Amino acid sequence: MDLFWYMMALVAPAVTVVVLARLMRNKYGAVILTFILFAVSIYRGFYHSEWVIYLDAISIVIGYMLVELYNIDEVEDE
Repeated sequence: MDLFWYMMALVAPAVTVVVLARLMRNKYGAVILTFILFAVSIYRGFYHSEWVIYLDAISIVIGYMLVELYNIDEVEDE
């Protein structure tokens, strides 16, 4: 069961950053909102291990790098 939490900690924040960047068209706002979302869940005590928190932080950076690499936040003119 611990492996599930670690895998979700690697995937969920990165996906959240990418989705919010696509919806908001702002990568910085997406990172800040994702950070606030996970900070509130840490404060409320939903994490059972410090490693999950570290993996969440790494995943937020990975999500930002994906948005930066693929220009997900830019508006396409058609």
